[in-house]
Amino acid sequence: MPRANQRGFTIVELTVSLVLVLLLVLGMAGVLIQSAQMNRARQMAVEIQSTARNCMSQVTQTLRTAGWDPLEVGFSPVVLDADPSDSVSYIEVFADLDSDGSTDGSGEQVLIRHVQDRIEWRRSSDTSLPFETLGVYVSNDSDGDGTIEPMFSPDSVTDPSRVVVTITVESPAPDPRSGEFLRYTLSNEVVLRRVL
Repeated sequence: MPRANQRGFTIVELTVSLVLVLLLVLGMAGVLIQSAQMNRARQMAVEIQSTARNCMSQVTQTLRTAGWDPLEVGFSPVVLDADPSDSVSYIEVFADLDSDGSTDGSGEQVLIRHVQDRIEWRRSSDTSLPFETLGVYVSNDSDGDGTIEPMFSPDSVTDPSRVVVTITVESPAPDPRSGEFLRYTLSNEVVLRRVL
């Protein structure tokens, strides 16, 4: 015999409860998705900043040795890109690091170049050796207009004493929140060694 005062949930109460739970779950899912997108954007920003800083550190350290000539043999510290408007930007650095009067030793002739989306170098005068990649996703397009800015800007094309190095790294994928690529640009002026 069923009791008359026993009562269950009505279909309306169940429907309202399910809708409220569903809204709560959707709200939490939205927060989680937004949080994941923010974390991904932060991770991409850290990665591109790290790439730019590492590349800049290695390039400027190499440029600071340019012209080291302890025996006063007399050689040009750098060879500049003959056509800075083409798709490959480069600079060749010479330094007599082992003090033997020549720049033929390992690491004494370094060719640094920006080609396509990467920075590469070859630390030898031996052109049969492959280039090593210093960093990828290097666009050198700081404003995103599709125009590649030069990586090396000397104060003089005939006898440079200073070279401004500019590196722009772009995220490999768009920011999930804005749909825009993230960019990070570093610029550093390096004074070339003229005398000991």
